[in-house]
Amino acid sequence: MDIFSGAGYGIARIRAPESDNNYNYIVWCTETSECAVIDPFDPVPILNFVRQGNLRIKYIINTHCHPDHIKGNDPILKVTMSEILVHPLGRDMVSPRSRALNGGDTIEVGRLKLNAIHTPGHCPEHLILVMGENLFSGDTLYLAGTGNLKNRGDANELIKTIENTVRTLPDGLRVFPGHDYSESNLRFALDLEPGNKEASKRLKQIEKLRMKGKEPAPSTIGEEKKYNPFLRYDSPGIMKELRKRNPDLGDEKPSYFIELRKLRDGWK
Repeated sequence: MDIFSGAGYGIARIRAPESDNNYNYIVWCTETSECAVIDPFDPVPILNFVRQGNLRIKYIINTHCHPDHIKGNDPILKVTMSEILVHPLGRDMVSPRSRALNGGDTIEVGRLKLNAIHTPGHCPEHLILVMGENLFSGDTLYLAGTGNLKNRGDANELIKTIENTVRTLPDGLRVFPGHDYSESNLRFALDLEPGNKEASKRLKQIEKLRMKGKEPAPSTIGEEKKYNPFLRYDSPGIMKELRKRNPDLGDEKPSYFIELRKLRDGWK
């Protein structure tokens, strides 16, 4: 578990045991001790942390409704007076004890404000959350990657989300993703761009942290623009490399994003 703090807030990042490298988050207001849980997988470490910190869970927020992001909802509901917030397209997939959260809505947790942005692509109901300088990106954006399209995903929607939302976010936003695939993502990025010094530097940093049993530090949007191939899919270097691997690619930029996603899905 890692703790991050700022003016009036705390963030607990918990790597869920026996998961697909899932991160669970607890965000709390230091003035009121009110908190929100984001994408709970394993309720035990979450509830233990909340009890030890004398926090009160107001909301369970699901960025989307894939099973590994809602698994802990019901156990937490049973022992708290919390409420689930989820995009309207996902309400049928979670408990009836839920409320619709639309893109553009603002959530108040104590004195904190979290702004929801609809980011379809990985799945139709996906939301990301911005709290000050922090971004809870679910599976829309990982360190050096983005979510796949295997479970209700749509490539064209994801392209729009990347271009119209993710790439327009402030460079200084700190990214808290739903999973940690950082090393494999960076190795894939370097397979496409062997000369990308930022990707190489970041990978070395993470490898050193792993040797010490530590988690990667959050990236920022500005850093992602330098080494995340899904934010760079239409850069001349990546487009040239993709044409080498698939000479049938034409001039349509979306086809390069789709090809990139296919390559990542099959890359090991």
